[in-house]
Amino acid sequence: MDNNYNNGQNDYQNNAQDQFNQTPSDPYGQPGGYDPYNTTPMPQGNSGMAVASLVLGICSIVIGCCVALIGVILGIIAVALAVTDRKKNGKNGLTTGGLVCGIIGAALGAVSMILAAVMGDSIYKWAQEMAEQNK
Repeated sequence: MDNNYNNGQNDYQNNAQDQFNQTPSDPYGQPGGYDPYNTTPMPQGNSGMAVASLVLGICSIVIGCCVALIGVILGIIAVALAVTDRKKNGKNGLTTGGLVCGIIGAALGAVSMILAAVMGDSIYKWAQEMAEQNK
């Protein structure tokens, strides 16, 4: 019996196995060397803490001018969230924005409280003087 037939089958099986082990070529020619087997991690989205820090920082600036105590509290929370997120995920634009806005909002709230205390006392004294003059 001739062994050429079996050798031909083995060659066919070896070729099929070689084709199976090869990485598939990209039929659409993706730019940048698209590799479907790439295991590098995808960049993650923005952190929830960074977004919360920025939102609270902006709110502390806006509210700090009107209701000083709430502005200070929101600013402190924004700074705490920004610092925590910065330690956890590194520097980020949203984190930096939240940190800056939180500091500005807390400072504005503190200045508003000081001005309210000073102006309130001055207005009270002025009202007493006016009341004494009208008697």
